[in-house]
Amino acid sequence: MLYPVGSSSDGPPFGDASADARIVYQITSVATTAEQAEWMADKVRSGMLARTAVDYTYPITAAGYAVMSRELDKEEGVTVASGVYSYVQRFAIEVTTLAS
Repeated sequence: MLYPVGSSSDGPPFGDASADARIVYQITSVATTAEQAEWMADKVRSGMLARTAVDYTYPITAAGYAVMSRELDKEEGVTVASGVYSYVQRFAIEVTTLAS
C-alpha cells in the first residue's frame, strides 16, 4: 500500500524556476507471515534505492520535474495485528522544477 505522507519545499514557491521539494511516501508491505513482510520490504527498498554506476536502477519520472535524490526516511520493521503482518517504510524523494 502506498500513501503520500507530506511534502515541504525550499527556496521560491514550488512551481517557480529553481524551486525544490521533498515529498515523503509511505509504503506498507502486508503479508500473512513476518518472513513474507520482510521479503516484500526488501523488494521495495531495492526498487527505490538500487543504483547502477551512473544512476538509479528504476527511474522515477514526473512531467516538468527532475528527481534529484531519494532516501529511506524511516523504517519501522515488522508489526503484527490480528494475525496480519506489516512492514512500514517511508521514502523521501527530492525534486526540482525543470527550467523552461
